[in-house]
Amino acid sequence: MNAKLSLSDKKMLIATTIGSVFEVFDFLIFVFLSPIIAKLFFPAKIHGMAIIFTYLTITISYLLRPVGGLILGDLGDRYGRKSVFTASILLMSIPSFAIGLMPTFAHIGYLATILMVIARILHGFSLGGEVPGSITYISEKFEKKNYFFYCAWLTFGANLGVTLGSQTFNLIEYLSKSGIISEYAWRIPFLFGGLLTIVGFYIRYSVTESEPFQRLQQTKQTSKAPLIQLIKEFKPQLICGILLSIIVSVVTSVFNVFLPNLFINYSHLSVKFASDIGAVGALSLGIFSLIIAYFSFKIKPIILIRIALIGLCIIFGLMVLKIIDLEALILHNLYAIYILVIVISLCLSGINGVFFGILANLFPTQVRFSGISSCYNIAFILGAGLTPLWTSMILRLTGSYTLIIAICLIIAFISLINTILLKKITKNN
Repeated sequence: MNAKLSLSDKKMLIATTIGSVFEVFDFLIFVFLSPIIAKLFFPAKIHGMAIIFTYLTITISYLLRPVGGLILGDLGDRYGRKSVFTASILLMSIPSFAIGLMPTFAHIGYLATILMVIARILHGFSLGGEVPGSITYISEKFEKKNYFFYCAWLTFGANLGVTLGSQTFNLIEYLSKSGIISEYAWRIPFLFGGLLTIVGFYIRYSVTESEPFQRLQQTKQTSKAPLIQLIKEFKPQLICGILLSIIVSVVTSVFNVFLPNLFINYSHLSVKFASDIGAVGALSLGIFSLIIAYFSFKIKPIILIRIALIGLCIIFGLMVLKIIDLEALILHNLYAIYILVIVISLCLSGINGVFFGILANLFPTQVRFSGISSCYNIAFILGAGLTPLWTSMILRLTGSYTLIIAICLIIAFISLINTILLKKITKNN
């Protein structure tokens, strides 16, 4: 099922993984550094509102993802995967470099604020086509192999990005004790991310077009209006795909962004502990996802997702009822938090390991790029894009994490119901 890969296939997997690493790395770094960015790019007179404006910048960036995804997806379905797949990672590097080199509010005033917001908007636009393009390309490139496993390398890359992001933040926090973080050190992650994407672009430049799309071109069956065809003919697939993606987006974002925020700002634990927890959870999720995806040809993916969702519902229910009391663990047993995070990561891997492959399987070649892009980007606006904002607001208003976990429980339950329809419309059910 998993035949030996050629050198070009290995390079292609590395290039797609790099894009996935950068997407999450850049997002987390911007979130983690939001207090610093707020001080550097907004006037001091607005005080506490600066951090809210910074979070709104993140949300605006994510709101542009569907726009970029629809445009790039349309181009990918009309003219080919390779060009969009190659260009999207290069487009992501430009805003990252720009922020890393940009003068701050102290130097050029509100122009710095405007330039920073524009850079994030451009980043969100290009990001809209990156992961959907990678899913489309990998699933078609490995259509005769276990493409669930190869798509799961994107999940592994994303979680590697979480690990790098959390540990980079830990390093920057350490450097801040030297008093240089506001002057220099905060720029390093953005410059590093830009360099990483250039490496990915160099590798992607040599890839070939996917065979399924080549067959469409040869038979002149490419869609002239992919988005219109998608909306007219594939509404159930769109609904299922969005609901499937939302659970991944919300829960992963909550545990990658919310937990460190809770540990540092509300439980007053060390930055090192929060970053270590994030790294352990991310690495566990990435590795478990690869393992589960590898065996997805023996156990039907829909069954794996149902088992995972049931597990998440049980854990979240126990946390809401305080049978698993996170606050008590923080006070009395920090090591148990590691176990809890690993168990949650194991459950999430049952979804994350196969959901990229299922998204690809929901749509035919003619509209696959546009379909994946629509599902993925809409879900990630509601998930990752809004998570820093709504979790921080709930914590400020209630001082408790319970409502946040309850929302995760509701989403997991809805996603479980969604698998009934998902089973009917996917081939690999």
